[in-house]
Amino acid sequence: MHNKLKRQNLTMFSILLLVLFTYPFIVLADKPLLVNGIPLLYLYILIVWIIAIVMLYRLTAHKKKKADE
Repeated sequence: MHNKLKRQNLTMFSILLLVLFTYPFIVLADKPLLVNGIPLLYLYILIVWIIAIVMLYRLTAHKKKKADE
């Protein structure tokens, strides 16, 4: 049961990432605007990428169980 839930979460997260990197969202960030000297599009891609790494780690991390559980 736990594996099935993890697989469903990873599938939904993959679909979310696919949506975040498609045309409408990329166009929203593709503006001639600098944030602290960084183009907004580069910043958007970097932030989504970092959040994806953290979320994938959290979704796939194995929690150690205590010996008495």
